Amino acid sequence: MADDSTIAQLSVDALRLLGIDTLFCLPGVQNDPFFDRLVDAPDIRPIVTRHEQGAAYMALGASQVTGGPAACAVVPGPGLLNAGAALTSAYWAGGRVLAVVGAIADFQKGRNIGVLHELPDSAAVIGQVSKHQAYLDEPDEAVGRMQDALNEVVSDPPRPVVIEVPANRWTSSAAGRLSTPNAVQPVADPNLVERAAAAVAAAKRPIIVVGGGAHEASHEVRTLAERLRAPVFTRRQGHGVVDTRHPLWCPITVGREFWRDADVAIGVGTRLEFPITHWGVDDALRIIQINVDETELDRHGIGTIGLHGDAAPTIRGLLAALDSADLQGEDQSTTVAGRRAEFDRSTGHLDPQRQLLGAVRRALPDDGIIVEDVTQLGFAAHLLFEFRHPRSFLTSGPAGTLGAGVAQAIGAQVAAGERPVVALVGDGGFLFTATELATAVQHDIPITIVLHDNKAYGNVRTIQRERFGPDRTIASDLRNPDFVAFVRSFGAWAEQAEGAVELEAKLTEAIAYPGPAVVVVETGDVASPWPHLMMGRVRGERAMGPGR
Repeated sequence: MADDSTIAQLSVDALRLLGIDTLFCLPGVQNDPFFDRLVDAPDIRPIVTRHEQGAAYMALGASQVTGGPAACAVVPGPGLLNAGAALTSAYWAGGRVLAVVGAIADFQKGRNIGVLHELPDSAAVIGQVSKHQAYLDEPDEAVGRMQDALNEVVSDPPRPVVIEVPANRWTSSAAGRLSTPNAVQPVADPNLVERAAAAVAAAKRPIIVVGGGAHEASHEVRTLAERLRAPVFTRRQGHGVVDTRHPLWCPITVGREFWRDADVAIGVGTRLEFPITHWGVDDALRIIQINVDETELDRHGIGTIGLHGDAAPTIRGLLAALDSADLQGEDQSTTVAGRRAEFDRSTGHLDPQRQLLGAVRRALPDDGIIVEDVTQLGFAAHLLFEFRHPRSFLTSGPAGTLGAGVAQAIGAQVAAGERPVVALVGDGGFLFTATELATAVQHDIPITIVLHDNKAYGNVRTIQRERFGPDRTIASDLRNPDFVAFVRSFGAWAEQAEGAVELEAKLTEAIAYPGPAVVVVETGDVASPWPHLMMGRVRGERAMGPGR
């Protein structure tokens, strides 16, 4: 990295310092000099996509698989806006995505003269989908601004970072040298850890709720649960933190039953938004929040014990404080087993989804990864799928981004290496990013997709029927192409499967295929899992949200 490097070279160097060897991208006139420098960087593989949303979704998937940085590059204006939905998804789903965005020339900025790709206020857009933005218009400050951006990428909380480079500044000299990014990680206050430990030790019925910030603390969470003999559950992003076969794990429906009677709830890497706002709180429930995002420690103003720190070391500190404590808690493992058995009985109407998901589980290797699009099969997976490892379930999280799955899974497969990635995608969401199959074929990315075809935006249609009546559905039915022929037209593998037995066989074949592969399963209408996911208040006058 020469001291007299250009901003374009500085940007390439930045990718290297983040350990990024793949760039998901769509070049254009405002970032041409950057891509010219990339020609001389054979250690960074450009994967050119068919849409900017695909580039950013792929970066999200790649980041989620590893927990580390991933990058995309797009042009300004429509390019940035096209990538915006994916950056929003990364914001809420914890993606360390670095977006390199070209910009109109700095002397044109703010003039609203209608130059190519102009956006009147790009910073206002970027500010809503990232935690940090850097505008590199001053060559003398470029290194410092870029360094700050890199430090933010690796620091917590994990969220997108965007750098903008005006088209006329890529070739400007940027004197100085970038350093290895410095991750700033909060460390929980020892006094608060001791306070939390005292509350946990005195608890009769503690519970543990995990989220996306707990994946690097899988061992610690499991150790804590076993020490307390307390149930563990998640809403969505914590799937895989604890193996669902563990005797203390329970689906969210069962978690709600434990929330009803708990006296201490320990949130690990989760916003706890769902149980707090839907199920309610009261003075008999003490909440301990372990989170790297300080704004989540007591967002709802209910008086939590907030431990501002990374999950793994913070739990280790909590366990050390509990080492000699006389725990008052009950052994809840028998209750977990009983309630899980009752849950299995009460969800018999979901057996069609259970059978399909069982087929996916049997076909998928132990360490395989599931990517959830917004689809009924994905919703059912929250309750019914057997997740075994951390970072084995990828989602757009609270963004709930319909159509992200295909592109997100392609990026995940690039980062996952030999671990197979299977996307659960509905026929409605599939066509949002299905053209990125061309990207997967071009770059030899062996992504596998289970396409759940019910010829509708199935969740929309189900809700319309349930809320307004069977004759009140509108704008939810779909006329689909021949999906097998469509997929094969890209040069990818595709087969139709009828039922769970065929799905298992076809999916096994698809996963073994050395390129992109899609298995189409027609299901028709299936029972909704939502009554087991969206449940109302179980305690307290201080409940908030829809359950109030």
